[in-house]
Amino acid sequence: MVALAEVVFSGLLKEGIEPDTRAYAEMLGAYLRADMIEKAMQTYEKMKAAGRAPNEFTMMILIRNLEKAGEKDLVEFVKRGCVEYLDSPKKFLEEVGRKYVGIRSSILILAL
Repeated sequence: MVALAEVVFSGLLKEGIEPDTRAYAEMLGAYLRADMIEKAMQTYEKMKAAGRAPNEFTMMILIRNLEKAGEKDLVEFVKRGCVEYLDSPKKFLEEVGRKYVGIRSSILILAL
């Protein structure tokens, strides 16, 4: 799956098409699902360097997957980036926390 995503992503670049925020987010998601955290973070930095501002979708993918992987320092790094890139970072982070807690609570209840 990651290999295919990389082919599509690099194909855009070869054609002279700069990937948009959504393309970067999808690539980040592919790396994170494959536990390729370092590659995901490198791609996140490339995204910002290319002038593609991360949006709420991108930040959600990063925060949720990094939390699942236990990458607390990286989660905090991404959360700090929310202040720079999102219009309402405090509201967004509160939503992320509520939704994530809700999911964990549901799983806990199902486990009982």
